[in-house]
Formats: sequence, C-alpha cells, structure tokens
Amino acid sequence: MTGEAILRKLGVFERALYLSDQHAPFNVVSVLRLESPPSPRTLQNALISLQKRHPLMHARIKSGKFERLSHPVVSFQVIEQQEEASWLDVVEQEMNTRLNPENGLFRGIYIHNSYHADLFLTFHHSIMDAASGMQLLDELLQICAMADEPRSLPALEVILPLEERFPASFKGLPGFIKLTRYAFSQMGEEIHYQWRMRGKRPAPIHLGGRGFPLTLNLPETHVDKLSKRCRAEKVTMNSLLNASLLLATNRHLYAGDFRPMQTFTFADLRPYTVPSTSTEHLANYISMMRFTIDVSGKKDIWELARTLHFKIYGALKQGDKFLASKMSESLIRMFVGMKSMRMAATALNYSGAVPLEARYGEIKVKGLHGFLSSFDLGPEVSVQSRLFNDELWIDFMFLETDMGKDTAEKIVGEVRAILEGAVSG
Repeated sequence: MTGEAILRKLGVFERALYLSDQHAPFNVVSVLRLESPPSPRTLQNALISLQKRHPLMHARIKSGKFERLSHPVVSFQVIEQQEEASWLDVVEQEMNTRLNPENGLFRGIYIHNSYHADLFLTFHHSIMDAASGMQLLDELLQICAMADEPRSLPALEVILPLEERFPASFKGLPGFIKLTRYAFSQMGEEIHYQWRMRGKRPAPIHLGGRGFPLTLNLPETHVDKLSKRCRAEKVTMNSLLNASLLLATNRHLYAGDFRPMQTFTFADLRPYTVPSTSTEHLANYISMMRFTIDVSGKKDIWELARTLHFKIYGALKQGDKFLASKMSESLIRMFVGMKSMRMAATALNYSGAVPLEARYGEIKVKGLHGFLSSFDLGPEVSVQSRLFNDELWIDFMFLETDMGKDTAEKIVGEVRAILEGAVSG
C-alpha cells in the first residue's frame, strides 16, 4: 500500500467508534421509504456518483488509518418484490451484521417494485453523523430525480479529524488543562453515582445479544403543540424527548423507583469547528455527553425536562462538548476492557428538522428512518429522532437480551403517552 492511498489517520472519536464496532457491530442504518421510486439502475448509478464524490465512501479502515480502496465497488443488493416488505426485519438484519471495515465502509439494499421501494443504506458509524447522513440522502435523491439530465457533483477533499478543527482554547496546553479538569469532574460524578446506586439494581449486562428496532411517528398537529409548550417551558425538544425516554424506561424497566439514571445526548460540532464544517462533508463530527439525573415514575415530565435542559445547557456553554469528544476513546476502552458496567440507561440523538424534501421530481419520500446498532455495554434503550415533513419521527433500538419485544413496545407506547399527555388539558 503506497503513501498515496492513505487518506489520513483516524481521529479520537473515530477510534472510539472503531473500538465499539470491534466489540459488537456498530452500524448506522438509514432507511428511505419511497413511492414512484427510481429504478435500481438509476439508484446504483447515483450511489456510484456519490462514492466518487465522497472520499470516505471509497475508503477502508486499516492500521488506524483511512485508506483509499484500490478498486472501490458499491455493495448494492436489489430485491424485486411484489408486495411491501417487512422493512423492520431488514433493519434488524443490517443492525446486527458487521461491515468489514477493511473491505469498505457502506453497503445498500433496495427492495423494489414499480410502485414503492425501501432503500437501506448501512454505514460504518465512523464516517457518518446525522447531519452529513441527511445531506447525503438529499444528494442521492437529487441525482436520481435528474437521471434524464445527469450532472456530476464535484469531488470533495477528505477533511481533518474533528479535534484538529477545535477552537484554539481547546487545543494545546489550554485544552489539556480543561480536559484534565473535565476528566476529574466526570470521575467524581461517576463515583457519586455508584455510591448512590448502592442497594439498587444496576442495568444488567448480558454479553452478546441481538438488537431490534421499533418506531413511532407523531403528526404535525401534535408536534406544533409540543413545540409551543417547549417554548413556554423554556426547554428544547431534545430535552423533552430525552426526559420522556428516561421516564418511560424508569417505569417499565425499574418499576418506577426513585433512582439516579444516566443518559447520553449528542452535540453536532460542525458549527463550532474552526472554520465551521459544512454538512456536505461525510464524516462523524459529533460529541456524546453523559448526564446523571434523578428519575422516578411519578416525576412530572416538564420538571424532568427542565432539569435535564439546564444540565445540558450549562455543559454546552462551558465547552464540555469538545472535552467529551476528546475523552471518548478512553471511555470506550474502559467500558470494553472492564465489561462490568453499562454506559447509560438511555441515549437520544435529536437532529431537528432535516433538509430533505417530501418529493424529488416523481419520487415521493413517504418515510425517513435512522437506526444505530445496539450493543451489550451500551444504553438499554436508544433513540434516533428527527423532524421530517413537519412530523416527528422517533426510531428506537433495543437488545433482546435486555427485554422482549412486548416490553419494548410498552416503552414505545409509554413515550407516546407521555408526549401526548404533556400537552393535554
């Protein structure tokens, strides 16, 4: 392998995601549900165009580096089907089937007939975050819609690892001092959490296990009510959704007991890099931040959302989003090495309104979903959520070793009930 084939070394967060994937499959699965869909040939050609445009789509991971594939191909399976497929079964398969990062970092499945189709694109998490993933889907559909008048998008340069684009105050000696303080504060919070958990049942660990997905959709009318109430309560939709997930998980996995619970929320760092990073660059430029919050089944949803909101707001304001990113590899190494603790009870990534249209020429986008593989040391319940076509799309991930589908469905139903009850009366 020549030096010309090496694109760059993996960054800190990319190495953390690679380590997670070595422990258990850690894929991003994007799903487009289409009416009047493009032909398989049109779609495959569009994917080939995107592969030429985005460096990490024609790359592999080897020896801690992104390397250019000498003969990149699009792994793309077409299944002709007369009736609508059980699309969640395909998501489950893709969640649990590892990509071999030495052979390529994405694959596609297209279940298709002339009336409707489901497109599944599975990516290694190290090369995609929600922002760039939605941009990529938009580019894909634009290319497909203009198949009769083809145009090629310009090839992009590979961008630097995230931490190399941090503000100066979070690099070098100033960054090291802040990181040291942050590490000690996180250690102290974890010690306090473990002390308070004495005598309480911790999240169980069953190594291995198969993940499975469920989904929930809330209509525009209800989203409008939630948005207005969030503004009145001075909390974000992200905090409300995360609080509803904590509350539902507490009620159905912990019998509503009062207890500290840990949750992850995610920050898009693209606007805060120097310079800011466009969503057209396919990469993972997010930070995962963990918070501990007291929860009981009787807690008021808005009180819980406010508490979480102020914790998140304070952490973001003081720059913890950068420091959490720098600590991500050490955190994953600790959990994977010890195999004795779960990372959190819940995790929620809310992307806000996504830049996708409901229609691209004749192509109609009837559903937009995103899933992330569950794994045994991760949260018991994880969620990817977004606003699309003025509706709230909430996708859940569970492990069969943590619960059966009946319990998972109760948690999804509880989240719906909490969000509906939050604006009733």
